[in-house]
Parts: sequence; structure tokens; C-alpha cells
Amino acid sequence: MSTTAKPHFLRRTCLTGLLILFPLVVTYFLIAFLFNLFANAGAPLVPALSRLLGPTYSPWIEALGPVVNLLLSLTVVFLLGLVGTNILGRRLITAFETLLLRVPLVKTIYGAAKQMVETFHGSDRAFRRVVLVQYPRPGLWVIGFVAAERRDTLHLAPSDTLLAVFIPTTPNPTSGFLVLVPPEDVVDVDYSVEEAFTFIVSSGIVGKDLAPPPQARATAHTSR
Repeated sequence: MSTTAKPHFLRRTCLTGLLILFPLVVTYFLIAFLFNLFANAGAPLVPALSRLLGPTYSPWIEALGPVVNLLLSLTVVFLLGLVGTNILGRRLITAFETLLLRVPLVKTIYGAAKQMVETFHGSDRAFRRVVLVQYPRPGLWVIGFVAAERRDTLHLAPSDTLLAVFIPTTPNPTSGFLVLVPPEDVVDVDYSVEEAFTFIVSSGIVGKDLAPPPQARATAHTSR
């Protein structure tokens, strides 16, 4: 390995390691939060088991306190996922969310958090097209997500519509810039939303080569 290639190799390897570690850290903090949340809920079970089984097993049962709390946390996560995957469960969750959104302070926090999740994930997510846009000047291309198509009532472009394109920042794609672009100034690429976010979070290290969508390739091939 050449001397000039070593810094690039080290940087790429460290960034790849961070990408692997990031979801693990998020998962750890989520489980730790739930563990602490249900610590008091599982605490009464330990002395109850001690009285039931007698003093002989008391040291062993007291050691099981953290295990009981962890199992409670994992059970809650599983049950929420189970409830959210069926029709009746989704209705119950929707009713519960309706109640939450009526509380002034909770409405602001929970509503913003839920809207952020739905924007980036789910069947109702706002971003469905991944495009390339020249920004902040011609000749520099950035990845963007088409959020909406608006009528050009101010006649800012030759076309009758403008695309609202969200341009995320790296490595935190939850912040970024919103630009209004004529449809003819964007280039569609063969990237799903998830693949594009992976590309952005990894600073361009992880991701496939940029290519037009299959429909555009088929059209170009037919026109020849």
C-alpha cells in the first residue's frame, strides 16, 4: 500500500466502522432508556419471588432483578411492534395519538418527532424520488429528495410547475436546504430513499454508482 493511499484507507475504514457502530449505539441507548423506565416496574417482582421460594434462593433471585427489567423492556418493544402491525392495533395507536395531540406541550414535541419519522420512513413518507440538482452553483451536483410538485404561479421558470427539493446535509440528513427547481433541471437517479440516505450518511463512501432509473434507460434504449 502506497504512502498516499494509507490516509484514505484509514479514513474510509474508520468511517465504515462508525456507520456500523451508529445503529448499535442508538439501539443501546433506546434499550437502556426502556430498562431504566421499567426498573421500578420490575422491582416488586424480585422480593415477591424471594418470599415465594424462600431464603435459600434469595441471593439468586435478587441477581435476576436486572434480567427481569431487561426482559420487560424487550417485551414492551416487541408488543408495540406486534400491535402496530395489525389493523386493530393501528386503530388503537391512532386513537392514542389523537389524545396526545390534544395536549399543548406534548402536541408540539410528539407531533414534530412523528412527522420527522414519517417523512423519512413508512408508506406515507414524503420523499419518493431521488434526484440530482446543481447546487449551490452550476457544475456542482448534490443529491436531493423531491418532496412536492407546486404550481409556478409566479412564473419563475418556463414550465408551469416547480419541484420542492430537499437537499440534506452530511452526515446528518435530518437538516438541509429546501430549493424550488424546474422539473427540467433535475436528474433522476436509480437510488431508493434508503440507499440515498446511506450514501449521504457515509459521506459518499457506501453506495452504488449513479445511474438513471430503469424506466429512463428503457426509454433511451427504445429511442435509439
